[in-house]
Amino acid sequence: MSKIKIGLSVALLFLMMQGYAQQKADSVFHLSLQQTIQYALANQPNVKNAKYEVGKASAKVKEITGIGLPQITGSINVLDYTQLPTTLIPAQFFGGPTGEFVPLQFGTQYNATGEIDASQIIFDGSFIVGLEGAKAYRQLSTQNLTLADIQAVAAITKAYYLVLVNNWKLQMTEADANRLKKLMDETQKMYEAGFSQKVDYERIQVNYNNEKTLETTITRMLTLSYKSLKFQMGMPIKDSITLTDSLQTIPMNPDVGADTSFRPQNRIEYSIAQTNVWGSHLQLRKDRYAYLPTLSLTATINRVNEGETTDFFNGSQPWYPMTVIGLKMNIPIFDGLQKNYRIQQDKYTVLENELQLNTLQESISLQIANSMTNLQNALADLQNQKENMQLAQNVEHDTKIQYEAGTGSNLEVVDAETALTEAETNYYNALYNALTAQVDYKQANGTLFKK
Repeated sequence: MSKIKIGLSVALLFLMMQGYAQQKADSVFHLSLQQTIQYALANQPNVKNAKYEVGKASAKVKEITGIGLPQITGSINVLDYTQLPTTLIPAQFFGGPTGEFVPLQFGTQYNATGEIDASQIIFDGSFIVGLEGAKAYRQLSTQNLTLADIQAVAAITKAYYLVLVNNWKLQMTEADANRLKKLMDETQKMYEAGFSQKVDYERIQVNYNNEKTLETTITRMLTLSYKSLKFQMGMPIKDSITLTDSLQTIPMNPDVGADTSFRPQNRIEYSIAQTNVWGSHLQLRKDRYAYLPTLSLTATINRVNEGETTDFFNGSQPWYPMTVIGLKMNIPIFDGLQKNYRIQQDKYTVLENELQLNTLQESISLQIANSMTNLQNALADLQNQKENMQLAQNVEHDTKIQYEAGTGSNLEVVDAETALTEAETNYYNALYNALTAQVDYKQANGTLFKK
């Protein structure tokens, strides 16, 4: 292949790769709130780390279970006696005087040993409790995964709502700016025709400039809220997202007068605290069982080969077998009171976890009451701000008509526009507060997310 053809092929490949990268970077996800949540539960780093912990816990249970299975090890040992060991033999065995010894060297220069050792636990109280503790650890990791899911759902929902509110706020601000621009142009024509003063035009222009500045600010806030949502989802910032849900489809009439009594099974935090109490009791039992003897079965199979050469496998030097089977019991006698002081620490840990469990129950009950009150107040404020915005819209509309008819002043129009902008801002804030208060209320009651 010529250099020209190679160059063209490389250039074509580069362009194809660049186009693919551009297409990937410009990909747009059209997601509802529920689809956004599902994406986050599969990609958010906190949720993924919690899943990894569940995997680690499962492996930990299997690791501890393996302690109770037979333990088998093998070893091979090859020795070269550069100097044979010396043994002292009583001289009287060889006709010598009593009390004297004759040094003799026994053995061969080379020695090979092959050995297999096996052991099996028959009874170990600490192992039995440790196995239960590993299962408690696995349960705790699973509960922490559920907690991570709930926290992700709450964060994603609030971030999703913020994008919707900012998008609606931008649309309303653009409409206000267009309305002011139209009024400003009309006033300018009236001024040029001699039916209005210059100050009337300038007052409207001030409001228009402020509205355009507000529009730019909201645009930046909307861009930032999109980035925040993608970050909460675990989505690359370079990707694009379009939200398919709207504020009109979000229910805003939760039954805040329903029974808000505490139900432990609805809050994963309470279940986690219960598991911690269980785990501390298991640790106390484990340390108490350390006072008990342990019993295990042992076995050793040994083969020894001795000779003057290292040709252990040529058949000229026999292997001598040795097999041992036995029981081994370890009886703790005295350890400087270490186990006693560990047990004392365990008892305090149990008391701490039980106190935390009781405190959490009271705390959750308070959270429910607070979230209900906050939601009721937010809904009432939202209704009030909605009525104020509608009134401000009516005032602005009537004032403009009066001004165009010549029965109203320009100052009244400017004041009405300012009041409308303020009323709309208050309504947007009240709307977002109500939406987030609704999320907090559901989360406090344990009804925000169920697997």
